[in-house]
Amino acid sequence: MKLYKSSEPNTFHYVTLVTYHRVPVFRSGVACQLFVDVLRETRELYPYKLVGYVLMPDHAHAIVNSRSGTISDWLRRIRGNSARKILAWLRDEGHLSSLKKLALLHPQKRQHTHSVWQKDPSVIDLWSHKFIRQKLNYLHLNPVRAGLCQHPAEWKWSSHRAYLPHQPGEVPIEVDWQAYWKEEELEIGEQAGGSPPLNVVVVG
Repeated sequence: MKLYKSSEPNTFHYVTLVTYHRVPVFRSGVACQLFVDVLRETRELYPYKLVGYVLMPDHAHAIVNSRSGTISDWLRRIRGNSARKILAWLRDEGHLSSLKKLALLHPQKRQHTHSVWQKDPSVIDLWSHKFIRQKLNYLHLNPVRAGLCQHPAEWKWSSHRAYLPHQPGEVPIEVDWQAYWKEEELEIGEQAGGSPPLNVVVVG
C-alpha cells in the first residue's frame, strides 16, 4: 500500500502493521504485552502522542503524533524492538512451531532468520478531527467486527478502555488526552508549530 507520510509537525498518522504471513502472533497475551511494553518504552525515550491502538491476532493499528523524528523512525523503533522481544520470547519458551511459521526463506541483512512483521506497513496522515475520530472508532470496533468480543470495552488489547473511567494500572497503556504537542514542546524536540487541542470521542 502507498505510504502517505508527512514530515510536518503535529501530524497524526494512522498506522497498520501486519504480521509475517498473517501468522496470529497476538493470540498470545504475552506477545501483546511485549508489544505494549515497546510502545511504552519508545514513548519514554522518543516522545510521541498515543491517540489510539488495537492489537488483533495478525495485525495492529495505531494513531500516533510523533515529536521525535519522522513516522518512519517511529515505525523502525516499534517494529524492530517488538520483533526482537517477541522472537526472543518464542525461542526462550521453545515455541518451535510458531518460530517455523515466522522463518524467512533466505536470511536477510544482519543474518536475520525470522520476521514478525511484513514489509511496507501502511501509514496514512489524518488531517482533520473528523478523520481522526473515524479512524479511532474504526480501530476500537475492529475486535467486534472480527467476532472476538461483543463490545469494544471487552477487548483488553486496545485503547478503548483507556478513554473510559478507570483506575491507574487497569489498562495496558494510557493514551494521550492532549493529543497535540504544544509549541514549546515542539521547540524542545527541534521542531516548530502548534495546533489547538483535540477532543476525541469514543463510540461503542
